[in-house]
Amino acid sequence: MSTLGENDVGLYVAAGGFTKDAEKEAREQEKRRISLLDMQDLFELWAEHCETIPDEERRLLPLRFVPYLAPEN
Repeated sequence: MSTLGENDVGLYVAAGGFTKDAEKEAREQEKRRISLLDMQDLFELWAEHCETIPDEERRLLPLRFVPYLAPEN
């Protein structure tokens, strides 16, 4: 994770999740803020903020938010 400079903020997205070592490394960073997102987290953030993202940037990840009702588990 040395690709980030001091006082940088990093956002890492992985479709398959993260290893325990990666999670530990992200937590232990003192001068860098690192967030690890799996695909579920990415989609939730996208759904929450998609209306405020400019069209040009939204085209980079062409997803459409379609809410639906699902039974509780």
